Formats: sequence, structure tokens, C-alpha cells
Amino acid sequence: MATDWSSTEGRNNTLNLSAERLSMLMDELDQMNEGPRIRRHHARLAYRKHAIEMEVYQFSGGSVGFCVACRNISRGGLSVLHSSYMHIGTKCRVKMRHKTDGDQWLMAEVAQCRHVTGRVHDVGLRFLREIDVNDYVRLDPLSETFSLEHVDPDKLQGRVLLVTASDIDRKLIEVYLSETMLRIVSVTKYEEMLPKLVDPYDAVICDFDMDAKLAAHSLKSLRMAGHSLPIIAVSGDTSVNARDTIRDARASAFIPKPIERLALLRALAEFIILHRSGGEVDVPKQVKNETDPALRDLAELFTQDLQKFATELTECIEKKDQKNLRYICARIRGTGPLLGYAAEADAASKILNILDHQGSMDIATEPINTLVSLCRHAKPSAA
Repeated sequence: MATDWSSTEGRNNTLNLSAERLSMLMDELDQMNEGPRIRRHHARLAYRKHAIEMEVYQFSGGSVGFCVACRNISRGGLSVLHSSYMHIGTKCRVKMRHKTDGDQWLMAEVAQCRHVTGRVHDVGLRFLREIDVNDYVRLDPLSETFSLEHVDPDKLQGRVLLVTASDIDRKLIEVYLSETMLRIVSVTKYEEMLPKLVDPYDAVICDFDMDAKLAAHSLKSLRMAGHSLPIIAVSGDTSVNARDTIRDARASAFIPKPIERLALLRALAEFIILHRSGGEVDVPKQVKNETDPALRDLAELFTQDLQKFATELTECIEKKDQKNLRYICARIRGTGPLLGYAAEADAASKILNILDHQGSMDIATEPINTLVSLCRHAKPSAA
């Protein structure tokens, strides 16, 4: 991940080190942490920032604000460098830049603090509420970077479609997943994927080694058909060209061969346990709300409206028609939750929030495409 040494509002961090010296210090700390790992639930991802704003609540009352250098991030917290010791349990908050919602203050507390050298202290902050790292860090979906470091197999539940012509790979994956609650359905040809996906699946594992070009074409067809479920590509070819092919096919993640059990579990957990979207855009997980029986007929009519909205939303993008976009989103947000369409309403609300704060449709293109997909495949919830 590229290092971002831009300071916050021109302010330096408490260590007052040059960017070069700070970078060297962080490199040294990273090397020190390459030894035996403490068993962590959340994986730490590189997140180097020269200065992020931090406000610390003092035990005696009041608060004090300053900037600290940031090393890494996880769903559960941050690692920052500070010029003095911080007591464990100290309440604080840090300012983070959300991808779509702008600056946000996240509440945290000091979980650990260790002296490194001189006046340098490595401080571990624990978020009071876990975050989705993907909201704050732009990750390459094929970088083999996953949020959970350890996975409880019992929590992996659902159905997985496995696409491979290799009996060995199929049996290997079945052995790896034997302790989970996942049901594996196997097919040997790419063209068998689309018919199978008439039934609900939680993820697809697709072997690209049979025919990478045909695999990529098949995945693109699935995405064009509106399928946003997670697709995990596996391949023995780890070249740049191979990864580009997989990325262009809009796969959700990549696992190199030989497949390792932990890598497979972490990849599946990213989407099944953490409910991350599988497509290129963030597709909200369908929320199944019970619809009032008295409103069932209205829900059916609203389903038809949503499918029309899918076409109109696409036209809004083409014509850059923000006025009609707002009108459609407002209708979906206002009526959707009542008739069992909470996911569609949430997606519409997200678009309106972007328009209100950013004022540009260009920034909202991906969320609009998400809403289009949801509307196109809308089905009324069971009463």
C-alpha cells in the first residue's frame, strides 16, 4: 500500500520526525513484528499516515487534541505512534476519512502502549465499534488481503458453488471446508454457472486454470446479468497478466495455487461472515423483512415500480439527470422499508447522502449501479 505522508491541515505529529525518518522507524517496527504472531482476530493492514487528528479525554475532565502518526489499521482498531505514554483504558477519538461520507470521528480507547525508543511509544487503539476497513482504505481485491486473521469454521454457513474440472482441487477444497457448515455444489464447466445460480448461493469459487479467457468471459456475463455474489478466483498463474485478467473479470478475490486452507477460510469469511459485497461496487446484502399481509398487493406493485426504476436510473446516469435521480431515490427510500425493501431503501439513501454532501453524480455512479442491480432483481419479501 502506498504511504501517505501528507499531514493533516499542515500539522505535524507529536514525534516531529521527518517523513524519511518516520518511514524508516515504521519499517523497523514492521520487521520487529514479523516474528511469532500474537493470536489476533482481526488482520492488521498497512495504513501509514503522517498525521491523523486525535482527541483524548482526560480522567480529570476535559480533553486535549493533537496529531499522531498512524502505522496500521484493522476492523478493531489502529496502531499509532505518540511521543509519550498513554494509560490503558484512556478514552479517545480519531478522525478518519470515509470513502463516501467524508471525515468521521471514531470513538476508541487505548488497548496497549509500549515504549519503543527515546520518546517513541507504539499505542494500540481499540475502536468501540468495529469498522469495515474497506470504507476507509482502498484495497486491491486481488491482493490477498482479508480482514480476519483467524476464522471459526463453525461460523461459515451457507452454499458455495465450486467450478473446477480438477478432481484433486475439488477434493482438496472439500477437505479444507469439511469442518465448516458450508454445502458445496460442484460443476466442471464455466457455462454451468449461470443456470446453477438460479438457486441462491453465498459464494462462488472459480478455477481459472481450465481456460482463463473463458473463465473471465463467464464471470463478466454473470456480472452483466446482475449477479453481485462473491466470486473467488483460484489459479496457479500469479503473473501480472493473469491477475489483470481476473481483475478485469470483476472477481471479488484471488487465491493462488497451491491453495492454503487458512487463505481459503479467510477469503470466504470476508464475504460470508463479514457480509462484504462480492461485486466491484458495494452491494448491500438483501434484508428480508416481513411484509404486512395487508400491504402484499402494494408490495407487488412496488416490485414493478422498482424494475422500471432500474431503467430510469440508468438513463439518469447517461443524461446526468440529478433531479430525476433524487426523485427516484426519495421514492425508494420513503416507501421501500414499509414494503419489505430495506436494502433498496438503504442504497437509495446512500446516493442521496452523497448528492447532499458532494453534489456530484460522478461520485455516486457506483452506488447508482448498485441500486440498479437491486431494483432489477427485486422480489417481494415473504409475508
